[in-house]
Amino acid sequence: MGEARHHNALGSFARFIARNMGLHFPEGRLPVLAQKMAALAREAGFEDLDHYLFQLMSAPLSQEQFKALSAALTIGETYFLRDPKSYRVLEEQVLPALIATRRRGGKTLKIWSAGCSTGEEPYTIAIILSRLLRDPGDWKITLLGTDINEEALERARRGVYGKWSFRNAPGWLMEYFTPLGDGQFEIVPHIRQMVHFRQLNLASDTAEPGALTAGMDVVFCRNVMLYFHAEQIEKTVARFHAALKQGGWLFVGPTEVDHQKQTGFTSHHFDGAVLLRKGEPRRKTQRPAAQAAPAAPLPTGAPTGVPTDATIGVPVSVPQAGLDPPAHAPSPEPLPASVEQARAAYLAGQYQEAARLALCAPHLAECLALAARSFANLGRYQEAREQCEKALLQERLDPHGHYLLSMILEQLGDAAGAETAVRRALYLDHDYLLAYFALGNLCRRRGELREAEQSFKTALRLLQRYDPAAVLPEAEGITAGMLAQLIKGMIAGLNRR
Repeated sequence: MGEARHHNALGSFARFIARNMGLHFPEGRLPVLAQKMAALAREAGFEDLDHYLFQLMSAPLSQEQFKALSAALTIGETYFLRDPKSYRVLEEQVLPALIATRRRGGKTLKIWSAGCSTGEEPYTIAIILSRLLRDPGDWKITLLGTDINEEALERARRGVYGKWSFRNAPGWLMEYFTPLGDGQFEIVPHIRQMVHFRQLNLASDTAEPGALTAGMDVVFCRNVMLYFHAEQIEKTVARFHAALKQGGWLFVGPTEVDHQKQTGFTSHHFDGAVLLRKGEPRRKTQRPAAQAAPAAPLPTGAPTGVPTDATIGVPVSVPQAGLDPPAHAPSPEPLPASVEQARAAYLAGQYQEAARLALCAPHLAECLALAARSFANLGRYQEAREQCEKALLQERLDPHGHYLLSMILEQLGDAAGAETAVRRALYLDHDYLLAYFALGNLCRRRGELREAEQSFKTALRLLQRYDPAAVLPEAEGITAGMLAQLIKGMIAGLNRR
């Protein structure tokens, strides 16, 4: 009885924060919500979690309560140039066209980074603007960063970042920071002064920061709506539509919204990025001729994973680090001959030989991962796990390595470990198609049908980047259309249960 009451309290509280904060915790994530709220309850002096939850729901949230909840329930962590493809489109396509137009008629630009967390995104946009404008002093620029989490905004206003915020960043980026010692770096004053930060709850109908959000040329809102419920996503996109000027651009994550169903927007595909544009007549999705290519295939030797229910491995392209390579990047060292031989053996299905050759270079994470895949294909999952974990010790930010570990742990019967690993992969790469497919399978087996369907639908949205006839990278002949049909069949099966 007590357990049922606890579950009911959590469910009611999940609906409460969805209404008040726009944060969606489905059934499968209620244990995560319970863990986060239990820590807050202890800090507030409550021994019983249900009593604390009911107290929060009994009256409108105070400013302090809202601040504590937003800090506990949102991920206030990001890094510079986290989505290089979107920034490349911004620097090479969107902003040059805007700047050319505004030079002829009023030098103004307004850009909004919604859900900016600790500020890396709006500061990155400011840096890009400073690289493009020859006469920044002649321009009136509004660059607004908003977030629900006031603690994250306080860090953003300080503009001081540790080395973790610069992972995968190009060398030239550090020209815009001053080292403070102890691994800390401060954004240079002229960039910091370009950005203004305000607290804003996207789920609230009343918490608008006035005219600051009106007349925007560009809105960035990436990886913010990933866990919004469908109604909140619709309301938020409508808010952005109202904020944008005619012809303005909206950057969102490719898995967050259904790009083809957004009223008042048209969808534009660039190389590795999808944008929504306000106010154009509805027509077939636009593909600029110079940017029509689908996502690039993985480099040779990238992890392809272990066969799942469908015996498929479909990796997506690895994000490139930064907009441009550093001016004096050192040439990579040549790989040992055994690496190429190991790859060839693996592709030929000679997994024992591939593992032997790969382990001739155990100092390379790529070789350890190749050995792990080879052992997995031989059914030697414990050895596969050992090599995969060694690879992750060297490259712990590699989403493909975490995905591979997830597949191995699943074969070893460790479903909880498999889910943890695949969620790490998705945290590192929000566009990892195969990881969403794997997460859907894990949820389906646990009977969490709603979350399984959500993951499968996300994978389907990612597949829209590909021509249906295109063979997916490293997928052993599987086309995007074939995988899409498979996933649609699995979704239909979920709905029949």
